[in-house]
Amino acid sequence: MKIRFIFTIVVCFVAFQSFSQEIQVEAIRTFVSENKDSIYIQGLDNNLIINFSEHTGEKLSYQLVGFDTKLIQNPFPSLRYTNLPGGKYLLKYHFGSSNEFKEIKISVMEAVWQKWWFWPMILAYIFIILGVGSYLFFLYNFRQKLKIQEIRNRISADLHDEVGSNLSSIAIFSQVLKKQVLTNPGNVDEVINKIIANSKESVTLMQDTVWALNPQNDSTDKLIGRLINFGTAILGEKKIAFNHEVEIDALKLKLDMESRKNCYLILKEGINNIAKHSDAINADLHIFQKGDRTYFILKDDGKGFDTTLATEGNGLRNYRERAEESEFDITIVSKKGEGTVLELVC
Repeated sequence: MKIRFIFTIVVCFVAFQSFSQEIQVEAIRTFVSENKDSIYIQGLDNNLIINFSEHTGEKLSYQLVGFDTKLIQNPFPSLRYTNLPGGKYLLKYHFGSSNEFKEIKISVMEAVWQKWWFWPMILAYIFIILGVGSYLFFLYNFRQKLKIQEIRNRISADLHDEVGSNLSSIAIFSQVLKKQVLTNPGNVDEVINKIIANSKESVTLMQDTVWALNPQNDSTDKLIGRLINFGTAILGEKKIAFNHEVEIDALKLKLDMESRKNCYLILKEGINNIAKHSDAINADLHIFQKGDRTYFILKDDGKGFDTTLATEGNGLRNYRERAEESEFDITIVSKKGEGTVLELVC
């Protein structure tokens, strides 16, 4: 009697949700094995159905050695296994009252995730990703700390140079004052005024630096407000009309601590120069945006100066050094009798 085996392999049976609609996907492949002694099943095709069509009505007794722990009785001549793990099995079976077992070798290829090395490899990849992520995180923090330290060092050097210079001047003027008190006490006002001016400059520089370093002053509207208040106060003392026009969204201008300090000190020095040297009647501060850049235009209608002769002066050199530190663009245009225009682009 010839036995015909029909092996049905369930390749995929999936139900999932897509846009709140359930979608059923089913693919079934049926084949007839020409080799009655063995069945080879791919790792994904691990659902096995065998129908013994020529033994309809006969009871089937079977055991899949390596999977079943005991003999299974089935009133119908068919058997079904789902989710067979990868490996080699031996199917033993017989029909009706016969005690003669027949055997079929069944090999299920292991899926990738069933290989012994799969999960150790996944764990290794996870550790590598975590290690690289941790390294990049600590590297970023380290670089940020270095950047902050560099800024602190530059600010410390600025304070050392500028405040140190002022303190040295105060010390010299104090010695001069001491001698004049003894030799010419009626002519000490000029020396006292210089000492007071240098003291005020040192105090102001310290206040401006502390203000720039304070995280509470990070917002650009506070920078603009401080500039306007300073200009109104110092130019008002010199009877110079101070006009200001702000055409930006302060929230869109983001400056770091050092850039904020340099921006403020450049424009403050420009306002100071107008008050001290320009003999102007009017001064204007116009702030606006063009593209992704912010423009600060400070101009006056004073006597102006020859920029070619003043290039090496401390004032212009300070402008350019501060602008270069923060990668700002700065332009100063001035002619005698035609006033001065300072353009700072952040």
